[in-house]
Amino acid sequence: MTGAPSNARTRKPVISRLVRAAAHSPISEARARAAVEPSGTGLPLLDVAQATPGYPPAPGLQRRMAELDHRAVSRYGPVLGEAPLREALARELTFAYRAPVRPEQAAITAGANQAFCLAVSVLCEPGDEVILPIPYYFNHDMWLAINGVEAVYLPCSGDMLPSPADADALLTERTRAVVLVTPNNPTGRVYPPALISAFADLAAERGICLILDETYRHFRSTAEPAHHLFRDPDWDRHLIHIDSFSKVYAITGYRVGGLAASPGLLTEAEKVADCLTICPNRLGQEAALYGLGRLEGWVEENRRAASRRIGEFTKTAGGRPYEVASAGGHFVYVRHPFEGAPAREVAQRLYDEQAVLALSGDMFGPGQDRYLRLAFANVSDSDVPELARRLAESALMFA
Repeated sequence: MTGAPSNARTRKPVISRLVRAAAHSPISEARARAAVEPSGTGLPLLDVAQATPGYPPAPGLQRRMAELDHRAVSRYGPVLGEAPLREALARELTFAYRAPVRPEQAAITAGANQAFCLAVSVLCEPGDEVILPIPYYFNHDMWLAINGVEAVYLPCSGDMLPSPADADALLTERTRAVVLVTPNNPTGRVYPPALISAFADLAAERGICLILDETYRHFRSTAEPAHHLFRDPDWDRHLIHIDSFSKVYAITGYRVGGLAASPGLLTEAEKVADCLTICPNRLGQEAALYGLGRLEGWVEENRRAASRRIGEFTKTAGGRPYEVASAGGHFVYVRHPFEGAPAREVAQRLYDEQAVLALSGDMFGPGQDRYLRLAFANVSDSDVPELARRLAESALMFA
């Protein structure tokens, strides 16, 4: 081939600098750790690393999946989801928030993660900025980095709440959005409606978007609306709302989420989604459609169970020796007692010596090395006192 370098056959392919620079998923790291047996503990594993429900989908949903016409659901579908599910999601949002959301403002995605990816892809170009409170959800930070979008970190206060005034001070002409996650991952903190409204007002005043990720909204302790943003008839000018069916219906592997935004933004998001997945998982869409309007009681039982376990843990284990910084949704964010010890080392020794698989705070951003995240989706009632006991015994690890 004319002009080809003589060493072309021995040269390695070039990998994107942005991809190489991005962090690996903490979940992948935790799985790799769990692949190695704990160092002679003899204890059964307590996995509090990932918020994956340990219980199966509801029996009715399982029956519905077995009855599907697989000749139909195995084919491609609409890029932004099946019309009946988009309509059902719009109705559910309208009911939950007591304010109208139209079907043309709702789309279905391959999980909440893809919803975030679509939003950023539509809003941002390389070199733009997005305000990201820390501790952050790691996939958000990863996607920004991979796309050359600068994450501008907004430190939260001691009660794990971000400040709109502090966010305002970070805005520049390159800022395109601010991200909120509530109930928060990793802290579990449920943001007050007034705080969410203040961030929405800031976004509207400064001509940027508020990306509001409410993946865990069904696991709050109240049925009252989490906020009142949809009451604004022009909400979709500055709000992008992210939703998920994964945790609420225990169908994480089906990969189905939701995106509520302006019809114009969804038209642009369709271009990106068509390149990534062509359409959301149609089995997952059928599961989500069945769940909406049929599984309220089942969802409430699981919500109560998650709240009970988190409440029991914070009552029995908080401050002895781990301090509960925040809790809610599926998570408890604890401050470990080992001053000067990196959180990753603490997490590794917890696994080796107590067979507790948790994520270290440094996986959720700078300044988090004193924390661990505990996820309670995959634990039983009987696991909670055992987890508290093992954490108490771990106090001697660095003695």
